[in-house]
Amino acid sequence: MAALTLEWTDAAAALPDDDTLVLVALNDAEVWPGWRDGDIWRHLDAVPITGARVTHWMHMPPAPGGAS
Repeated sequence: MAALTLEWTDAAAALPDDDTLVLVALNDAEVWPGWRDGDIWRHLDAVPITGARVTHWMHMPPAPGGAS
């Protein structure tokens, strides 16, 4: 089985589509699931990300065994 390679995207270079769940890396070294709502980054529970800056993002990996 081939290993899946996921890559971080610099948020200054490109952004995901609005309302797309991604992993976000913050400048304080934390990583969380989140999404963009226009110019606002939000945590998974829809609370705006404040107090830290999103520096990178990555698409979510596929579920184990693939989608059914």
